[in-house]
Amino acid sequence: MTDPVRKRIRQLIGDKGLDMKGLSLALSKNHAYLQQYLERGIPKELNERTRMLLAEQLGVDEAELGGPQGQRPGKAVAGAQEQIPEIDVHAGAGGGGFTALESHSANGMTFSREVVRDHWRLPDWLLYSLNARSGNLAAFPVQGDSMSPTLLDGDVVFVDTRIRQPSPPGLFVLADEFGGVIVKRLEVSSGPGDEDIMVRVGSDNPHHMTKELRLDEISIVGRYVGR
Repeated sequence: MTDPVRKRIRQLIGDKGLDMKGLSLALSKNHAYLQQYLERGIPKELNERTRMLLAEQLGVDEAELGGPQGQRPGKAVAGAQEQIPEIDVHAGAGGGGFTALESHSANGMTFSREVVRDHWRLPDWLLYSLNARSGNLAAFPVQGDSMSPTLLDGDVVFVDTRIRQPSPPGLFVLADEFGGVIVKRLEVSSGPGDEDIMVRVGSDNPHHMTKELRLDEISIVGRYVGR
């Protein structure tokens, strides 16, 4: 039985007179990517970012390419999800305030209205470069110098709240013991067979100490994706 998604993509490419090689390059893939996908089944499915870009190039709703209903090409879900909440807490060394988490799921976190002080809207090209959707992001202001020179006091950082495991290593926003949030560099330091998963919690500023904690001692809000 023919895969209906592949069949629809073939039809759209033919109807619009597009070239598979050029279309593959527009997706930031090698020139044979779409030919392999359509004719050899490699990859088996399009990842989310590639599907978004392909829907934009073909001028169709993502649902036609196997995505969720209502995703117009290059657009986030209409309404509140287009807006990224800026949380009224400080991210950085000695950050104060309180995070008021309303709920969390595989799709990210929801914060109480009381702590949302403003909203951001990012252009589509920037969301593509971050490989993120507005509805999964939250913004936090940085306070302090623990991540200097990478992040400076006053920077606003964007965080993907779906990603709450420190693999691969990178920058993450954490809830601290004082009820605020901090930005730290996380890397799993234990081995595959170790009983406890240990995480190295570091700062980019050499004047701040590095800690090693168990994963269950760390409350990860999300992964830093940009500023």
